[in-house]
Amino acid sequence: MRWSDRIGRRIKLRDLHILQAAVEAGSMAKAATELAISQPAVSYAIADMEHELGVPLLDRNSQGVTPTTYGRALLERSVVAFNELRQGISEIEHLADPAVGEVRVGTTPPMSAIAAAVINRLMQRYPRMTFHLIVEPATVLLRELRHRSIELAISRMRDELAEENLKVQILFQDELAVICGKHNRWARRRHNVKLSALMNEPWALYPASSFFGVVTRSAFAAHGLDLPRVTVTTPSTYALTMLVATGPFLTIHPETMLKIPQKHPLLTAAPVDMRVTRNPIGLITLKNRALSPAAKLFVESALTVVRAMKR
Repeated sequence: MRWSDRIGRRIKLRDLHILQAAVEAGSMAKAATELAISQPAVSYAIADMEHELGVPLLDRNSQGVTPTTYGRALLERSVVAFNELRQGISEIEHLADPAVGEVRVGTTPPMSAIAAAVINRLMQRYPRMTFHLIVEPATVLLRELRHRSIELAISRMRDELAEENLKVQILFQDELAVICGKHNRWARRRHNVKLSALMNEPWALYPASSFFGVVTRSAFAAHGLDLPRVTVTTPSTYALTMLVATGPFLTIHPETMLKIPQKHPLLTAAPVDMRVTRNPIGLITLKNRALSPAAKLFVESALTVVRAMKR
């Protein structure tokens, strides 16, 4: 029997699950308690895998267990396998009943408005569909895509997102905007102002090293400007929104936030020409991974939402 066939028959999902539990718990005894099985059963399952693979998967000591280099490699692939299996079960449920399905989607904080609009639309048609939404920087979304933790991601496109193993569908072109509260004096200006005229205003921005911090720095650079003095720095879109809506602050943010899923009641765009910042917003998936039926519905609904937004 070939080595690959032997491993395929001998390495069981149950044993991989036991290994994962032991590493997460840091102890075989604790893993046995969490899994409601005996400690010898945990030890036997892991020892059996080590025998089949011919390498140690765990380092054992009086304090507990930690994964070896081999164990970490196996666990990383196991996560992908479990996520793919979960998607397969979700597809079966959806095929049996189109109203049932599970979508795992990620979005950057500025594009969470698009994801919310799509989810709201799908819920009207498929009230029993469930969604797992993560809101993270683009680098985290790419990692979750590769681990199969999510099926698709929505992000502003930059060079680091144009990798060979990624499939990108452009949803729309988005401009950045100088955002202020509707009470702000710049909201009342009737004529365009230059971005340079706002450099001494109080600014609230994303951290300069973050994905959108780089986007913001590029926006100022496109106008021949350095970043202004920043009064408040925060990675939280919600915090930025509250600061700008209730105080004198300005921020840079995709204009989409002002009108999706509906017109924002507290924020508006200052009259600054930002057409030079226009950039595509993409829906990103893995090239070698087929989308589940529920995820395909998400894509279709996203395109419908974008068409409505353009109108």
